[in-house]
Amino acid sequence: MALNVVDRTDTGDNKPSKPKVCDPNAKGKDLEKKQYDAVADFADLFLFKQDIRGAFDKYVPGEYIQHNPFAEQGREFAIEVLTGGVASGIVSTNLTFFVGNGYGFMHYKSVFMNTTYAIVDYFRFKGTCIVEHWDVLQEITGNEPNPIAFF
Repeated sequence: MALNVVDRTDTGDNKPSKPKVCDPNAKGKDLEKKQYDAVADFADLFLFKQDIRGAFDKYVPGEYIQHNPFAEQGREFAIEVLTGGVASGIVSTNLTFFVGNGYGFMHYKSVFMNTTYAIVDYFRFKGTCIVEHWDVLQEITGNEPNPIAFF
């Protein structure tokens, strides 16, 4: 599915449809479109509405393999840690996402406790449910010699 850059000021009608809840058994010719819609909605719930539990209840309802070396396995640990981050005032912008071949990613900027990060979350799907997660974070210092670094 095509790369999508989300402009939070966009008021056009070209927005992804909103799935009600993920379906681990989803198949067919339109599966990639459904996964695209799932990542779009997950990103909106997770990053912008900051409804961590709602995003996980809708798209990570059970199995959740976590590859972050500092995280425990399972969705409840992720919900607890991410909810704490939201409570501490995390702000995210510059979202780009992509879906293809049963995987999706979100690339975005977050400011957390006066530190700015470039983040990539990488997901594997079962149907339209997120079942596996990898992430990469880079601190943005403002002193990088590359003028187009990160975004």
